[in-house]
Amino acid sequence: MHHHPKSPPFTPSTTATITLSKDNSKCTPYIILASFFFSLLFILSLLSASTSASQSLLTIRRDPSLFPNRPVSLTKIPYGPTPPSIAYLISGSAGDSARIIRLLLATYHPRNHYLLHLDLSAPQTERDRLAVTIHSVPIFRAAQNVDVIGKANYAYQRGSSTVTSTLHSASILLRLSSKWDWFISLSAGDYPLVTQDDLLHILSYLPKNLNFVNHSSYIGWKEKFIAKTTTKPDKIYFKKMCNVQEIETDNC
Repeated sequence: MHHHPKSPPFTPSTTATITLSKDNSKCTPYIILASFFFSLLFILSLLSASTSASQSLLTIRRDPSLFPNRPVSLTKIPYGPTPPSIAYLISGSAGDSARIIRLLLATYHPRNHYLLHLDLSAPQTERDRLAVTIHSVPIFRAAQNVDVIGKANYAYQRGSSTVTSTLHSASILLRLSSKWDWFISLSAGDYPLVTQDDLLHILSYLPKNLNFVNHSSYIGWKEKFIAKTTTKPDKIYFKKMCNVQEIETDNC
């Protein structure tokens, strides 16, 4: 007697489960693809929002001084006129090399021109040492605006030779450079009361054709402040400075 195995009973729930699982397997790729696109759009929207926010913050908080490469509209500050250039003649005698250098350093400015002169009372060796000293200073050598007269002139302070030497030095300065506005003659014993920056600033507001030379014997209120010297016919010098009126009244 043969026994046949019993088949499992057929129920509707089993069929429904199989059908749903097949449908899910078909829909899964579409769901994943849609989720991917939605996620990508969401990430891109977040990135664009954060970028625009950061740019707005940078635009508000950016300091022009911290970002010099960025074009910034600066307010133009009005400046004064261009400073002039002064040609200096600094003269001295024997033993005045140190004082000439001291005065040169006190009056030096890169815009100016300087001519140093040791008269014939100084030996040629002192003149050569002065030229070597000037050449050894880096700023003088770089600017090339300081020169020393090699062939000295005779200059007597109480005679016309001083005027001749001054005019000759001015002509040398014109040959060296004509790009200066005023000429100032100083001796080794002089020393400036103002800085060169202050002096150039003041002169920059004056017309270039203005000078400070007295063209006549009338000097007005300055006459009483100028010492008038004279000598006796026998060429004996007085021991002190006297006015002409004092000499005439024998009060000197």
